[in-house]
Amino acid sequence: MTKIKDSTILITGADGGIGMALVDECIEQGAKKIYATGLKLESLNQIFKDYDKVIPIELDVTNSERIIECAKQCADTNLLINNAGVEFKVPFIAEKSSQAALIEMKVNYIGLIDMINSFLPNLEKLEHAGIVNILSLGALAIVKRLGTYCASKSASHVLTETIREELEGKKIKVLATYIGYVDTNMVPEDTKTKKSTPKNIAIGICDGINNNENHIYPDKTTKDYIKDYPIKTVFYE
Repeated sequence: MTKIKDSTILITGADGGIGMALVDECIEQGAKKIYATGLKLESLNQIFKDYDKVIPIELDVTNSERIIECAKQCADTNLLINNAGVEFKVPFIAEKSSQAALIEMKVNYIGLIDMINSFLPNLEKLEHAGIVNILSLGALAIVKRLGTYCASKSASHVLTETIREELEGKKIKVLATYIGYVDTNMVPEDTKTKKSTPKNIAIGICDGINNNENHIYPDKTTKDYIKDYPIKTVFYE
């Protein structure tokens, strides 16, 4: 079982609200080393300039070649946290919805596939290894104004459920966390639903990792939803 303490962790999207909170919480819980990745190295260097355990790395999760290079550079990673994401707040019936959907799929879904497959050879060699996909309540429920985003997160949910079974034999733990509204730049200020803080979300995620939970619900909105609509995955041959 993989725990935060003493782990070497790679976090994508580490320059965002949840990503930065995850870096802080992982350090608080005793992580050995953290590879903090994001789109701009200059920004990462500035954010984490006073962090001894953090190594900033420029990474675009839509760039397959760069992902492969990153996997080689960070070969000692035993806990991969796929946090990078994008949300355009576009419904399906809207101008340029297909363009928004394409980018969201590339980042939120295809990016996960490339990250997992590129890091898998490294993770297979380790005694304790894990993959954590940061998903959304939008992977399970439909938010009307976020149609294309929900579709990308739903695809990532199917990906996560599928590889969990496939990687059990390799002793690689696969977890997913489902997040409601968080007080970050991705969530509109006029949202009526109560928003969680990135810090509380990060604590909930790390606790879920330490407790070996397949499905992590780090906020009240998701916990309330899941009481009525628990996740049930059925496999057909």
